Amino acid sequence: MKILDRYIATEFMIFFGAVIFGFVVLMTGNTIFLMSDLIMNKRIPFFVVSQILILRIPAMFVLGFPVATIFAVMLTMGRFAKDSEIVAMRTGGLSFLRIIFPLVFMATVISIGSFYLNEIVVPNANHISQNYIRQFFLSEVMENAKANVFFKIPGGLVLYTKKFDDEKKDLRNVMVFETKEYGFPDISDVVHGAIKGDDLVLEDGVKYEINKDGHIDQQYYFKTSTKDISREIRKLYGEQRTPQEMVSGDLKKLIDRFKKHNLKVSAQETDYYFKFSIPVANLAFAIVGLLFAVSNPRKESYSGIIIALILVTVYWIMMTVMRSMGHKGMLTPWLAAWGQNIIYFSIAIPLLVKARK
Repeated sequence: MKILDRYIATEFMIFFGAVIFGFVVLMTGNTIFLMSDLIMNKRIPFFVVSQILILRIPAMFVLGFPVATIFAVMLTMGRFAKDSEIVAMRTGGLSFLRIIFPLVFMATVISIGSFYLNEIVVPNANHISQNYIRQFFLSEVMENAKANVFFKIPGGLVLYTKKFDDEKKDLRNVMVFETKEYGFPDISDVVHGAIKGDDLVLEDGVKYEINKDGHIDQQYYFKTSTKDISREIRKLYGEQRTPQEMVSGDLKKLIDRFKKHNLKVSAQETDYYFKFSIPVANLAFAIVGLLFAVSNPRKESYSGIIIALILVTVYWIMMTVMRSMGHKGMLTPWLAAWGQNIIYFSIAIPLLVKARK
């Protein structure tokens, strides 16, 4: 790389590093605020909170790279214009395209790096952090348990107990209602119940299975019955992964499997295409930033910051709206994911070429 390229790239990376650092700090503070209720009520140890935050940093980087890219481009070009360095470069015989080449190249490298970070590191990091959170969601299962009141626990169960030992989390003379999607709940009359790990253990009871007409279909006695009360939470955070916790290949296989069974997959397909479109946003932001930088070469740096904030805000609003429309099937998934990039590229590239012909 020539001296000029190194000089421009170094200037760009200084601004880029400062902005991405500030963005991650801001997002970390926001994450702590959102988790404050969980931290205070569940008394999560500091080292666990720190691990969750560290595991979420890769996802923060992916979201922050486009923001840092546009700020770095506009601040770099603004600084060069303010000090008349662009004029000096043009006087030295360099074309405009040659001057911006290092910036476009750096934005392309960041886009590629963002894709691999989002593909290799982010899914597993998100999955592990969600599993940490799951452990503390389970701790709230018995928080609302009191004697002589109804309380709901995971697994579609509603309990009523006449005696409750708050210290041991033991229940005596328990009525257990197992809700169903349709019809009346099944009812169990139990002498003793207790939470042991992820299970609700019931001892010495009789279960009444109620049919759709509200009559007892059958009844039977049991010595011990164990129910997995963490199934719903584990299904959400453990065994099954959200699209944000899956690499693109696994998500594509899941989509194909759903399609074979004629299941609706618009939400999953939209998230699949977003795995590719979000990294490319770095390049889109760089092109748009260059357009405004060359259109207003004498603007002060704070003007560039304001313009960058507006452009970032408009982009994320468009992305949020299109993603929601893609999930609901109002837009085709690929258009919902790529629409904002297409708009920015289609507007910025022709105007950028025209501005410096």
